[in-house]
Amino acid sequence: MDGKERQPWHTFIFVVGVLGSFGLLSVVNPRAEWSISESLVLRLPTWRPWEDFSLEKEAEAMALEDSAREWAIQDSLAAQGETPRKKPKPGQGFIQFSPEDSMGFSKLVVALEKVRQGGSARIIHFGDSQIEGDRITGDLRDALQRAYGGEGPGMQPLVPFVPMAAVASSAEGSWTRMVSFGRKNDKSPSNKYGPRGISHRYQSREGTGPDAVVRFSPRSYGYARARQSKQFTLLHGPAQGPLEVKWFANDTLWKIEYLDSAARGGALKAVATTPVKSLRLEFKGASPDFYGLAMDGTQGLAVDNVAMRGADGLSFSRMDRPHFIQSLQRQPVALVILQFGGNAVPYFKSKEAVERYGEAFRRQIRLFQEALPAADILVIGPSDMAVKEGMDWVSYPFVDDVRDALRRAAFAEGAGFFDVMDYMGGPGSMAEWVNTNPPLAGADHIHFTPKGAKKVATALVEAMNDELARHD
Repeated sequence: MDGKERQPWHTFIFVVGVLGSFGLLSVVNPRAEWSISESLVLRLPTWRPWEDFSLEKEAEAMALEDSAREWAIQDSLAAQGETPRKKPKPGQGFIQFSPEDSMGFSKLVVALEKVRQGGSARIIHFGDSQIEGDRITGDLRDALQRAYGGEGPGMQPLVPFVPMAAVASSAEGSWTRMVSFGRKNDKSPSNKYGPRGISHRYQSREGTGPDAVVRFSPRSYGYARARQSKQFTLLHGPAQGPLEVKWFANDTLWKIEYLDSAARGGALKAVATTPVKSLRLEFKGASPDFYGLAMDGTQGLAVDNVAMRGADGLSFSRMDRPHFIQSLQRQPVALVILQFGGNAVPYFKSKEAVERYGEAFRRQIRLFQEALPAADILVIGPSDMAVKEGMDWVSYPFVDDVRDALRRAAFAEGAGFFDVMDYMGGPGSMAEWVNTNPPLAGADHIHFTPKGAKKVATALVEAMNDELARHD
């Protein structure tokens, strides 16, 4: 430095600057972990100093009674003609309900009986990246469709973010994906996303050909019923101008439909007499927002997989409320499954923050109950999640608190709860699932492998069957 010695205050300013930069980074950094691949995870610091200040009104006390006492009151159900619930044991997958809740999934039972008689019903499985690619949902769908009837893979985004196991898809054109969760610049200006919380639109282009094209076809693998679709419902928002939609079934022009500039949001539907092997939609004209394409049978049970990567499960109440409620009510929904919590776990620095999260989650449950009073709600808690400390993998702080907060929220609102962490073996079990041969969880110690997801799905199916059998 021009022959001058570095002064002590120079070093002090440098150190303070570096620490300040890290502090600023930790405040603006939205995620504690960035998964580059299944085996590579980038960890960055996060700091939320405001979490411990300006606490909201303390969550109302919902402490659970002693386990034996909770389940003892179920004995009275026998006198009402229903089978008492089994007392869950650690490591067993049971759907749990509040001790004061004797109804269980009675609404779902009524809906499934109507399905047996030739009607239709829908189950929507919302979740984070643990259910991407139809994991867990696919096994549940197949079990229920075999038992009650139904075909098809359910609602699909027009441009899937992650390919689905039973459905191959492709798209042409300049498409934009908008989500109700995630970054601000990924959101829709209208705050309307349809029943999935995810929408797409394309950009028109010059020329005589279509502006955009989407294709769907069943894969050669996957569950047989999920690969057979006869009824297709294209959900869309208000028209932005004239639009032509051409439907092609098995490479043959099936039908042409038009929306004029004044068309409101709604649905275009096409029904075939036999399963369609390939479907192509060609769009020409101004793009409305598209909320999804339902690929179903003409009757029976439909089960949707709605994977929301990075979501904490609180975005439902942030959407345009009347629009979201109306979009849910277009279908006879019998059960809503909410599988969240994992993406929130790394952020918590206090139990008070976890309590606030649980209260916010209660508002999501109430929203679905307002929209779908004839539907039951099932909350699925987070898996165990591990972070590396030194040479060891240990459970994230507060992961079990998040699980408990979601269970309290479910019980308080009359919803069921399925405890994935308990089924895995409790806190600390993620490392065991990773080290099992073959592995049941990935090297990031957060996500299940396909075998692990299958194991959880099998437990969920058995738990559902146990609950439904209780009402026979």
